[in-house]
Amino acid sequence: MANLSIEEIMRQVQALCLEHKVEHLYLFGSYATGHATPTSDIDIIIKGGEDICLLKERIDRIKTLKKIDIFEYDKCRSPLLRKDMDTYGRQIY
Repeated sequence: MANLSIEEIMRQVQALCLEHKVEHLYLFGSYATGHATPTSDIDIIIKGGEDICLLKERIDRIKTLKKIDIFEYDKCRSPLLRKDMDTYGRQIY
């Protein structure tokens, strides 16, 4: 595993999301709000896309020490989580 920067990790995530035709990609959680610590995971939100199961597998194979959590916006049923996503999500594209 490599100790990649958040910028490098997000470049790799973005490239994979573009390959899978994800319509929108957001950074969420502590990295989006500027409160990340060395042990923080990386939370991303995706909207749209093709073969999301394969996309998730490919993102999981990124060689990083950080855990990457993927949320599908359209499948989120929690109104509170959706509100947080809308409020704090930082759009990547």
